[in-house]
Amino acid sequence: MALPLSYNWRNLLIRRTTTVLTVLVIAVVVGVFSWMLGFRGALSRSLSVAGDPRTLIVLRQASTSETNSAIPPDDYNKLTQLNEEIAVDDQTGDQLKSPEMIVQVSLPRTRDLGATNANVAVRGVTNSAFAVHRNVKLLGAKPADGAMEVIVGVQAAKQFAGLAIGDTINLGYGGNRGYRVVGYFSADGGPLESEIWGPATMLMNAYMRNAYSSVALRLKDNVDPAAAIRRIEGPGIELTARTESEYWQEQTKNIGMYLMIVTFLVGVMCIAAAFSIANTMFASVAGRSREFAMLRTIGFTGRHLLTSVMIESLLLCFLGGAIGCLACGAWLALVGNTKDMFGQSTFTTLAFEIHLTPLIVGIAIGAICLVGLGGAIVPARRAARTQVVTALREA
Repeated sequence: MALPLSYNWRNLLIRRTTTVLTVLVIAVVVGVFSWMLGFRGALSRSLSVAGDPRTLIVLRQASTSETNSAIPPDDYNKLTQLNEEIAVDDQTGDQLKSPEMIVQVSLPRTRDLGATNANVAVRGVTNSAFAVHRNVKLLGAKPADGAMEVIVGVQAAKQFAGLAIGDTINLGYGGNRGYRVVGYFSADGGPLESEIWGPATMLMNAYMRNAYSSVALRLKDNVDPAAAIRRIEGPGIELTARTESEYWQEQTKNIGMYLMIVTFLVGVMCIAAAFSIANTMFASVAGRSREFAMLRTIGFTGRHLLTSVMIESLLLCFLGGAIGCLACGAWLALVGNTKDMFGQSTFTTLAFEIHLTPLIVGIAIGAICLVGLGGAIVPARRAARTQVVTALREA
């Protein structure tokens, strides 16, 4: 017969100080780990929904992003050669290609009440943009032809101030042209939701631009993207192109480096938690040698004692993990779950939302329980090897 669970609970309550300290260490580790999992999941989700394999982003040769690319109208017109590659709009018969211009505007963040600013992408588009970027859905009005109006991505509207419907944003080279926000748009959580969209022609005039930053085009279903890219980069057109997923992966390389650094720090914290659990269990085992000897005397085996110590470790981890997840959820609710990161090559900010899902809670608690089992295995084996005569003589 195994030792009852109430026995393990009582042992933890008797050593209140060490139990509370160990639970707090575990709670901190799990809280940070949960936040990291949510952060990584939000970024991965944001980038994955931007990965339409049928959409190409065309840039000037040697350009690494839309920010440092400039495609003159003559070069843009060369893309009409791709009759066999570019899909056609069923209603208009036009090629599905979207010339776009991108600039940045500095706007205050809402999370710190405007204490800091961030660069937000302003994208000049035509009507064809909504046909090429099929994940973009209008949530409200669309800018009227010839009007100084813009629409805003839902993540940008949450993260940055002055982007509510009816607000006016000062855009243009001198920041002296007021554009009114008339609606929002979503993009399935992708990077485009962090942008402001307005009419391409008017924005190019406002910023004195005579070239597009990029061209997004949609391929026919039977066209190999690699073959289309080779033709775009060939002597007939002399531009460069990437699939949409490849483009956004390149733009977020620095974010991947941040994730690696933080993951390393969480790993160090997990090791510290394992040592803390091991220290707690060692102290518990060392002070209970007589108790273990008595249990062995009345019939409990070494396996029962090993299991009992491991269960106490699991209880510590589960309690600390639950507190850590609750603390992470409370922190996100208190300070807000919308975050942003600066793109090193685009010079714009990617906004996204962190959610503490049941899957993340399960992974975090499961991981810390494994760490706890690893930290408790040595003291548990020591308890299982307790010699009755020796322990009673030392007691």
